[in-house]
Amino acid sequence: MRKQMGAIALAGILSGAPPALSADTATPEEVVARVRAAAEFLAKEGESGLATFNKADSEFVWKDTYVFVYNCADDVIAAHPVAESRGVSIAELRGGDGGAFGIALCAAAEKPGGSWTEYQWRHSVEAPTPNDLAYSGDYVRKVSYMFTVDGTPYQVGAGIFDESTSLEALNEMIQ
Repeated sequence: MRKQMGAIALAGILSGAPPALSADTATPEEVVARVRAAAEFLAKEGESGLATFNKADSEFVWKDTYVFVYNCADDVIAAHPVAESRGVSIAELRGGDGGAFGIALCAAAEKPGGSWTEYQWRHSVEAPTPNDLAYSGDYVRKVSYMFTVDGTPYQVGAGIFDESTSLEALNEMIQ
């Protein structure tokens, strides 16, 4: 049942379509700032803080993206504003090229100060309701910044669609 649920959730997970869509596009600088703020919040609140990241109206859902929480050691998405994504196996996450981007996101979080990584994901289009995610069907480049939360088993991240900024430039930005 978990595998079947995981396959269903993969249709919506980390899609780039946040629960509340907006015409604005998040910048890499905003992603880094929100992810680090999320890490500080979760370091202070611990497990009880996970509920905040499950809410579509939290401060960690903005413009066209949102912060999600992984527990890489337990291979699970610990918190996500799209309910179907919670509890999904990180190892099962695959991009449009078949790459295991969930594992790559965990590896990015292990680097001091966090890191950006890239993968192919379907670009979202506006949906009629916040949790009714729709996709153009086209796989495009998505970049996500991941950061480990000190003193917890969690990693936090957020992503944006960006076809042009190199990973080198994104990672230089966080140094």
